[in-house]
Amino acid sequence: MAVRNTLGFGCVSLTQHSFLKSAQNILSLAFDNGIDHFDTAPVYGNGYSEKILGRFIKNKRARVTVTTKCGLGNVHQPSINVNVALLLNAMKNRMRKQQISPEIKQPTPLEHRRINVDYIETSLQKSLKNLRTDYIDYYFLHEALPAFLTNEAMLFLQKQQEKGIIRQLGVAASYVNLTHLTTADLEGFAVLQYENGPHYKSGELLNKFFDKKHFYHSALKSIPYLNKEYSNPEWAGILLNRAAKTNPTGKILFSTTNKKHLKNNLNAVEKYSLLSLGELNKIINAIY
Repeated sequence: MAVRNTLGFGCVSLTQHSFLKSAQNILSLAFDNGIDHFDTAPVYGNGYSEKILGRFIKNKRARVTVTTKCGLGNVHQPSINVNVALLLNAMKNRMRKQQISPEIKQPTPLEHRRINVDYIETSLQKSLKNLRTDYIDYYFLHEALPAFLTNEAMLFLQKQQEKGIIRQLGVAASYVNLTHLTTADLEGFAVLQYENGPHYKSGELLNKFFDKKHFYHSALKSIPYLNKEYSNPEWAGILLNRAAKTNPTGKILFSTTNKKHLKNNLNAVEKYSLLSLGELNKIINAIY
């Protein structure tokens, strides 16, 4: 199995770049190194993550797959030029004090909220415009569950799928919110996206919903808390290989704003790709 083929690039951090060219360069580096799946959402940088990704995929749409989402945050987005927006955001970030959490916080259950058809329709149209595309490969509910949708909203999504505007529907929510769902609760949704890593108890979802595609994220969040027997890139290679070999038909998302880190992580993925799942688990289990 080519592990790199299962990797996807998370675009949550694209608006941390000070310049559009820098954000485009990190996307180009990922793509040139075999990553052809990109994950974004309207709430990532108030729509600017989608806009940056849309510029990047414009001339390579058929060679990539894209996830975006709906159901979280305000549908109203600013209309400032992308370059100006990135500079303003960079200035805000420099003024903030960076705080590092002393521990990895476990996700908490979602509170029910109502998602109506007007919200969904507006969000979808803005995402299509931002991404400069006429279809979306994977369209996920964002930190929301199917039960949050009104009947009209669900019918609208199904109609978009019938038209080919949406290729597959999915649910992107913390694993604690997916664990108690049934197959009937997820009818019409083909993909589940949630946390995966040695510090998350999400492994049972793969077996419980064996008929779904599973997209993992946050596999590298534990790296700052691991021992230094391996370097950070080596831990990335170990963790990404472990996730990919656990879930070979899905996608494994990771993100970085640093080109050197991206290249080092991908080199480490290749380095540890020949280890079996058992060998990878042995390394990880030794510290957990």
